[in-house]
Amino acid sequence: MVQNQPFIDNTLLPPPFEWIAIPGGQVTLKAGGYLPEPATFDVAPFAIGKYPITNRQYELFIAAGGYANQAWWTVSGWKFRERNGWIEPRFWGQSDYDHPDAPVIGVTWFEAMAYCRWLSAESGQPVTIPTEQQWQWAAQGDDGRLFPWGDVDPTPDICNWARRYDGTAPVTAYPENVSPFGVMDMCGNVWEWCRTGWESGTTDLEGSERRIVRGGSWVNDSLLNLMITLRDGPYPVDGYHLCGFRIALQAD
Repeated sequence: MVQNQPFIDNTLLPPPFEWIAIPGGQVTLKAGGYLPEPATFDVAPFAIGKYPITNRQYELFIAAGGYANQAWWTVSGWKFRERNGWIEPRFWGQSDYDHPDAPVIGVTWFEAMAYCRWLSAESGQPVTIPTEQQWQWAAQGDDGRLFPWGDVDPTPDICNWARRYDGTAPVTAYPENVSPFGVMDMCGNVWEWCRTGWESGTTDLEGSERRIVRGGSWVNDSLLNLMITLRDGPYPVDGYHLCGFRIALQAD
């Protein structure tokens, strides 16, 4: 289990990279999708990336031939990759989003999972993306706060939202955007893919079910979109200019 294993060496990925150990607890999710009403879930201890995966970190997957190796892809993901000719994320290299330490954007859920499978093989650890329960618990803790930093509405100094930065910002640009556990940049900048299916709540990696995203982005100008509890479910083949991901270590 995560609490009994060494974490992946922090030098495996270029900085900024760090694992944050998250203790177990309980989290209450709002209604929507597979939840007809709010529900409370137990969350086992796990580890999560302190920051979203950056352009510099994702580039390793591209350079390693990740888009040419079917072993890293789900069955559906590989079919979509071949059908659409993916060789890199959508918007890759565009000037508004190409800072090495900005979160990678334009990644579909399938690309995020392929990256995790590749990194699992490289590291020997069970790398994945968090479930929505894990994501919310890491962002909120046990006090029901509205935003990772508390209940204070965001200012331009707290997070990247409402186009207040010219595109995506480096993941270290907003040190006040920190959760109770020390996880950074969980609201604003990019929506983050979760493993959880929108219609079923499954964490099965196969199929093309809609998948949950959390956290809001640099484009969103409504506080509602930044709130920790907001849930949405785009299709896993959609590579938006406001979607990225962070990684987690799966508990046994």
